[in-house]
Amino acid sequence: METNNIAKGTLQITSTNAIQYLVIGIFYIIVTKTNALTPTDLGVLSILSFIASTFSLTMLSLPTALTKFASENLGRNQTKEAAAIQKTARRAVFILSMAGFLAIALSSETLSWYFWGTPTYVPLIILITIEASLLNLITLYNSSLQALRLFGKMASVSLIYIVSGRAIAATLALFHLGIPGILTGYIAGSLIAVTAAIAFTREKLPNSTNSAPIKPLLHFSFPLFISSITLLTLNWADIVILASVTSNYALVGIYRIVVSSITVLHVIYTPVMLTILPALSARYSLENPEGISKILATASRYLLYAIFPSCLGLAAIAPTALTFFYGPDYALGATALTILSISVILLALHSLLTTTLTAIGQTKQVLKISIASAFSTIALLITLVPFFETVGAALTRLVVQAIGLILAIYSLQKYVKVQLDKEAVWKSAAASTATIPILILIESTLSTKIPTTQLLTIEILTAACIYLLSLHVLKALNRQDFELLKQALPKPMSKYINILERIMIQ
Repeated sequence: METNNIAKGTLQITSTNAIQYLVIGIFYIIVTKTNALTPTDLGVLSILSFIASTFSLTMLSLPTALTKFASENLGRNQTKEAAAIQKTARRAVFILSMAGFLAIALSSETLSWYFWGTPTYVPLIILITIEASLLNLITLYNSSLQALRLFGKMASVSLIYIVSGRAIAATLALFHLGIPGILTGYIAGSLIAVTAAIAFTREKLPNSTNSAPIKPLLHFSFPLFISSITLLTLNWADIVILASVTSNYALVGIYRIVVSSITVLHVIYTPVMLTILPALSARYSLENPEGISKILATASRYLLYAIFPSCLGLAAIAPTALTFFYGPDYALGATALTILSISVILLALHSLLTTTLTAIGQTKQVLKISIASAFSTIALLITLVPFFETVGAALTRLVVQAIGLILAIYSLQKYVKVQLDKEAVWKSAAASTATIPILILIESTLSTKIPTTQLLTIEILTAACIYLLSLHVLKALNRQDFELLKQALPKPMSKYINILERIMIQ
């Protein structure tokens, strides 16, 4: 039942994330190809998004603590204790978010002068801070849904936020309202999503007249909070330093588009992290390290067979992908996109291992890894960006992800057996690598002869056929893989899975 729940939850979140990234992709297509936002506007929006990201620090990582401790109590059928933890975490996050909003609002003029040398951007800073406050609430309520393993409703909240927010933002941008219109759309989407999240969590746990002690939650979350500061550095230092070194917001905007584009690959591994965290926490509460290793191995098998072809394929067709989605001006970021695509393979495995460390309570180890990665990021950016600009920024992310993965493996194996699916590692890598020469050949010979839409379609279909054929030749998939897929997908899909199973397994 646990495996079935994880499989279904993973599919629900994967499907939802796929829709989200599709919506985000359409949003960027609209604002770039209609010139509703210029590359310079996107550069300004990037800095505003950085300010919003710093606001998430006000939660002190308490939503993660809520998920862990509530999951453990629910695993032992202690619903009242779980409700008390939820009550304490919510109260703390509400207070902290309000204090953070006031702090940024009061310092908005200083921030505007610092980043742009003018107070003109104060209203935009206020708008992005309002949106960030609402996003804190969404994160908080989603952590409750995650602890309850209501992955479908959790996915729905995220979907509502992205679809409604981006749709309204794009509409306002087309009416030439620029960045203010974009931010207004984000706020509207956040309000709708918060309303839905409150409705979904209502009465899922019994009313608690008592509050849980805040100290254990803070003791668990504080290392994660420090870690989130370092993660903020990892996610935004390249953009901030690129802007500082070049003062070219059009270049920053193009690089930001590339970084945003790469997040489409996160749909492959993020759902697994969300669904296995409560399962790992529950297993750990029952003192079952063998169970943790088994979940880790199963999750890695899914990740490897999905992440290798997606990342290597996008790396090979980067120029076509950027031209198709955003226009030829953005193809300047193709080299950076290739590098970042490869880095996502390392990021996915790194995330799997650090999620496991979090589930077993070793947040200090996660902190140490993040701090080492943050220092490496700053050092490499300062060295590479002045000479290689966006390529240097992308190379920094690749090297830092490799460092983080090595440190995560070293740290986790002290507590549980790090059991990745070795067969999936080499077979997925081999099958994916087989697609690269053909894709490069198509890219070099047909890119100037046929329209971009046709080129991209040919490349995707060719890569998919070669990958599946390679898996068949290598006998990579087994009947258990298809059984897991049947558990996750709706029953009407079973007959199609059976057909695919007969083709792939002989």
